[in-house]
Amino acid sequence: MTQTYKKILIVCPAGAVTGGPEALHQLAAHMNDLGLPAFMCYLPFNQSALAPPPYERYKTQALPYEDMPGNLILFPEVYPMLAQKVKYAQAGLWWLSLENFLERRHIWSLHDEVRYLKRVIQGRRPWGGAKNLKKLLHFSQTEHSSQYLRSCGIEPIPLIDSINEDFLTDRFLDQIDHKKNTILYNPTKGWKVTQRLIEAYPNWQFEPLKGLNREQLSEKLYNSKLYIDFGHHPGRDRMPREAAMHGCCLITGKLGSAGNEVDLPIPSQYKLDSHSENFVEQFGQLAGDILENFANHYLAFNAYRHWLQDEPRIFKEQIKDYFLKK
Repeated sequence: MTQTYKKILIVCPAGAVTGGPEALHQLAAHMNDLGLPAFMCYLPFNQSALAPPPYERYKTQALPYEDMPGNLILFPEVYPMLAQKVKYAQAGLWWLSLENFLERRHIWSLHDEVRYLKRVIQGRRPWGGAKNLKKLLHFSQTEHSSQYLRSCGIEPIPLIDSINEDFLTDRFLDQIDHKKNTILYNPTKGWKVTQRLIEAYPNWQFEPLKGLNREQLSEKLYNSKLYIDFGHHPGRDRMPREAAMHGCCLITGKLGSAGNEVDLPIPSQYKLDSHSENFVEQFGQLAGDILENFANHYLAFNAYRHWLQDEPRIFKEQIKDYFLKK
């Protein structure tokens, strides 16, 4: 095997602790395990930084920004203009999200277009979308973003991620009799839709997942029957995956990456169109049945859980396929 690049610098905003930054640290860790010279490179480039405490477990190393021939500088998709400024190294984008690049929230199409235009004026997005980013390498986490890139004349390199591997064992799937009739949601995702449901079903216990550390979040997911997400699903969001691996059933919308069977391969009856006229009634029937007959619905997600447990293997194989040449 021969390495493709002298150094691989993985750009990440310093101190950020969300799904995207964790994926970036995971990527560096997997690359290092394969003998690849991968390093974190934190923004802003003129300041030194270390991995945030939750990501110290990945044992990554950081290097300053180095635009040199033979290097690859890999940016999250929300920094396309920084990638365009690379002069000597190979620059690439990892599309962990499409909606965040397009500034798309699926509430009002004109509003989304104005948001994107504002980013263009600010110098943070290119005119014409990804069509003007063809000189970059493009790695795609989702089928959702891959379809967009192909529509722009770009064939992306597949590169998924996985959730924290601590959650990919069966230790949270040992029993279900303890599960409570609680419905969990992320208050930052699809709040307006969730608010309608809370108002329509005041007798049900809806609980927001906020202000929790990793252990508290895990306990909430482990003890609840249902997680709902009617947000815009910019990428393969981590919370639905973590909820499923804690034994929750899922009900989601059909926006973003939830709209296809590749990125969120759960049975179709658990995906509801939040814009349909009878959405609230459909949700009530399905959620009520899940709370009442949980054991049957729990089994319906077994195939999805097995698929999630295979993500780390796929992630590493995709890294090897591109970055290590025979």
